[in-house]
Amino acid sequence: MKNIKICTPVIGKTLKEFLKNLTQVQDVSPMIELRVDQIKNLTLNDLETIRKITNKEAILNSRNTKIIIKGFKSGFDYVDIDINTIKNFKISKSQKSKTILSFHDFEKTPNINKLTSIVNRMREYNVGVLKIATMVTSDQDITNLSQILLNKKKIEKMIIVGMGEKGKLTRILGPLLGSFLTFASTEFGSSAPGQINIVEMKTIYKLLFTNH
Repeated sequence: MKNIKICTPVIGKTLKEFLKNLTQVQDVSPMIELRVDQIKNLTLNDLETIRKITNKEAILNSRNTKIIIKGFKSGFDYVDIDINTIKNFKISKSQKSKTILSFHDFEKTPNINKLTSIVNRMREYNVGVLKIATMVTSDQDITNLSQILLNKKKIEKMIIVGMGEKGKLTRILGPLLGSFLTFASTEFGSSAPGQINIVEMKTIYKLLFTNH
């Protein structure tokens, strides 16, 4: 199980609430995703404060251009950029390795040909990690997402997430099929439908790897 990365979100509607959750989540999780866009009236100075308190491997998740640029300068381990906005950035070679380029579809999972096309488009940016997160509504969706993982290049880092109740299986199987990490929730918050609590997730992996 030591090779499985479990990442949990940090959320909060105010900076004070966010920092409190950050401290608590870091106590229970090896890796965190900082969902800073939920913070009301977030400033660049606030981001510096968050960075100082962050002591675990961290993904900065924002759709705010200034916050993303500041995130790179502040030295977060990874910065998540949406495929639809990456053209707005000039990303240096050193920043590319820290970039998670993400595609989201909160309504459905595209078919395998469409998913393959999306991944190929993302590969053109030559960034550190590719992320696909889609809503799962059928068994075929799980098959399609699993196939994308199985087709990934050997040295490629890829995160595959199936959202929703039916997508839970992808969250467990993802790392076993080569996903760079999987996302789990904590008692201090979740960031997407279908996230499994980190305690439950660790128990599942422990059971899977016992006596093997």
